[in-house]
Amino acid sequence: MIDPPLPEDWRELQRGVCRLFNEIGLTADVEVTLTTPRGAVTVDVFAVDNQSVDKIQYIVECKNWSSAIPQSVVHSFTTVMHETGANIGFIVSKHGLQAGAIQYTDSTNIIGLTYYDIQKRYFSVWWQKVFCSKVADAAEYVNQYVEPINSRRERFVSDLPAHQVAEFRELQRRYAAFGMLMWLMDIGNVVAQYRGNPPPDIDHYKSNLQDALGLEFAFRSELFRDLLAEMCLKLQEIEQQFHAFFGENIFLREF
Repeated sequence: MIDPPLPEDWRELQRGVCRLFNEIGLTADVEVTLTTPRGAVTVDVFAVDNQSVDKIQYIVECKNWSSAIPQSVVHSFTTVMHETGANIGFIVSKHGLQAGAIQYTDSTNIIGLTYYDIQKRYFSVWWQKVFCSKVADAAEYVNQYVEPINSRRERFVSDLPAHQVAEFRELQRRYAAFGMLMWLMDIGNVVAQYRGNPPPDIDHYKSNLQDALGLEFAFRSELFRDLLAEMCLKLQEIEQQFHAFFGENIFLREF
């Protein structure tokens, strides 16, 4: 998943849900005080989808309890939902809801989920908006160094000594597939028809990368957020290898 499915405490759970909502395009904050007919109430996470026509509002109750959530909690949360006018409510907990609580929510706008479940629910959106976008951004200059045609790059390469040109071409060959593939990760956000499905799990994704690109691209992370950081770091290291030939980032030099 994106983050560890079992946060250490409820505050970590709260922060994790809030961060996820913000990353997928909502405007979210923790411990927000809302006005109700019976006075003020503070909710764990409050989020608004400002891109939706009706500004859909979400309220999240975070319960990092060691047992499933009982129906009484759902009853109280129903009152909060009704009096605040929120559209969708989530009760996010470590072990989900008890059977009676699940049955009660079937006819409401309240959904009981574990932290793993809510990450899975929004993973495809997070994959496109966060993972693909950030990897593509990190690959921008690497791609310019390795793409087949780049006249600006070639002007600089032509000024290198012959032995360095050979070293540069070898580095291009080594990283061409990875650089261009990572840069194209964001293509689905540019042209919707090219948007692919997110990977079913991280092991499947890492295995496919290694099979296609070789052992140098055998990443170790077990969570997608960590993998994102690991891949961006790899791209940064590759980029610096190319910059070293010229003593600078040649794509930032003004002519």
